[in-house]
Amino acid sequence: MNIGVLGGTFDPPHDAHLSIAKRSINQFTLDKVIFIPSGNPWQKKDATSYRHRYEMTKILIRDFNDLEISDIENSVEKPSYTYETLKKLNHPKEKLYFILGSDAAINIKTWKNYELLPNLTNFLIALRSEDNIDVLENNFPFNYEIISGDKLDLSSTTLRNKLKEKNIKVSDLPSGVLTYIQENNLY
Repeated sequence: MNIGVLGGTFDPPHDAHLSIAKRSINQFTLDKVIFIPSGNPWQKKDATSYRHRYEMTKILIRDFNDLEISDIENSVEKPSYTYETLKKLNHPKEKLYFILGSDAAINIKTWKNYELLPNLTNFLIALRSEDNIDVLENNFPFNYEIISGDKLDLSSTTLRNKLKEKNIKVSDLPSGVLTYIQENNLY
């Protein structure tokens, strides 16, 4: 079974996350994509609680049979590291695809044990609107394939700012995610 893994803070999860998962499935004939919210995102301070990020992600993907969610990183005490998560998944490398945005990809050398990742997975990268292939080539040390389609211009940071400023539009987030945010007074 060909499996994609899309990890992240998902603070909040949004349509760009859905888009790169669905595009990966179609382009690389993946059987499914597993969303893995980070339990304790060590590179991000002040993340929303794991429980809320997990529930929002569950809402984001609930209408898609080929998308799943995993709580493999649900430990809040210890930081979450991609290398350890992929080892725990214990899936054959030739059938495992780690999906990431170019913003994360160009910073991969800051990740714990990043140099061991190619032993566990293949890489699929979606370009963000501010990045290009040259930036990726100069900063990402491993073989990868580009997820085709429009460059992504949606970010969780932008959405959090819009939510804080009460400037969010209904079209900015899937309705179920937005409802959950409002009901739980997040951001």
